[in-house]
Amino acid sequence: MTISMLRVSLLSAASLTLLSSAANAASFYIQEQSVSGMGTAFAGSVADTPDASTVFYNPAGMTELDRLEFYIGGNLLLPNANYDDRGSTRASTLGGGTVAALGPASPDNPFDAAVVPNAFLSVPVLEDKLWFGLGITAPFGLTNEYDTDFVGRYNSSENELAVIDVAPSLAYKVTPWLSIGGGVNIQHASAKLENAIPNPVLALQSTATDGRVDLSGDDTSVGYNIGVQLKPAEGTKVGFQYRTGVSHTLEGRLITKLPEALPGGLAGLSGDGLISNGSAELDLPNIASLGISQKVADKFTLLGSVNWYEWSNFDDIPILTDANAVQPAAFRSVEQGYVNTWGVAIGGRYDVNEQLQLKVGFQYDQTPTVDEFRSTRIPDGDRTWYAAGLTYAITPGISLDLSGMYVDVSKEDIDITDTVTYAPGVTTTNRTVGETDGSVAIISTGLRFRF
Repeated sequence: MTISMLRVSLLSAASLTLLSSAANAASFYIQEQSVSGMGTAFAGSVADTPDASTVFYNPAGMTELDRLEFYIGGNLLLPNANYDDRGSTRASTLGGGTVAALGPASPDNPFDAAVVPNAFLSVPVLEDKLWFGLGITAPFGLTNEYDTDFVGRYNSSENELAVIDVAPSLAYKVTPWLSIGGGVNIQHASAKLENAIPNPVLALQSTATDGRVDLSGDDTSVGYNIGVQLKPAEGTKVGFQYRTGVSHTLEGRLITKLPEALPGGLAGLSGDGLISNGSAELDLPNIASLGISQKVADKFTLLGSVNWYEWSNFDDIPILTDANAVQPAAFRSVEQGYVNTWGVAIGGRYDVNEQLQLKVGFQYDQTPTVDEFRSTRIPDGDRTWYAAGLTYAITPGISLDLSGMYVDVSKEDIDITDTVTYAPGVTTTNRTVGETDGSVAIISTGLRFRF
């Protein structure tokens, strides 16, 4: 067995483990791009977002803004996940059968607090006809880190994904009741994914003898979005938006540190560090949204939305490494198992007076993960959203938005198997079995400036 053959096997297995788990980091779409819209759980956002943040949800809505506007917002996300182990195991072809995986059965919360900022500009170009807009958002992202002795560390240990989107947009009022809009989505994606590699000797099951793999990469690619806004009757607005899922090819490096105290003919490689250039495909979902806004009284507006997410773009992930790393056929793509999903939302706005508006909203959002492929990267489930907020006019040109939301993530099962091959006949199989649920608290504030 040559060192180069061992490296090919290890790098391929490490890529498989990292990328299959990362793509199963389910709902990492971040809806929180409008503080004013959050107060209604984003119900009706494609039909009626009455400020410059409409650039994100439906650029056609800029035709409802009568002057230059700048909007800036910040969202503090406080996620929490509970994992209870239900009998994770390890096995090795070197003998010893199957043993219980070691580590705390109920680890600490792996998610860190995160701040999601956004900024929007809307400018009338031709009076009552053409508008230009610009949005800067972070529509996809995640960050979590488990303790080093986490029982599922061979499935995942640390994950970071950040997608920054810059969207120049245009809106045109075709008639008093019909507006159209669209924009280009220029996205930069960066990712860092890490997990432990076990020593194939079951008796050496500990963090001291673990190896580690670290995959990082980035990419800039382009997509687009189009939108329509209709006003079929007095007090009624209907909106539709279609947003393409940008396809990224993340170019970067895979760094592998081999386990300590490798047995037999592998002993001379113990603790070695291996580096390979490579790439992985990250295909984000296409999203279609339909919304309605209906004024039902002088001071009350009812809002509703239906959203569709084409998460099945994650059917598989092609993995490419250096030309001199001849990949076994089994590691050329990774099945993901994501499914398309729906989300629905309902909310309302009440104008207390000319200065103060109160909001409330509810949303239900399906998870795209299925039991067969769900992993510890992001332990996701169906989400139920409860929201409230207010808008206060400080001056005729400056308004303050405050919103809060609580998201309950349903209890789901995790049963995922990760296999690492060190050499022909030397393989470890790590099965992570557990139950997970969670929640997210969100606190947001935004400022709207009209000139």
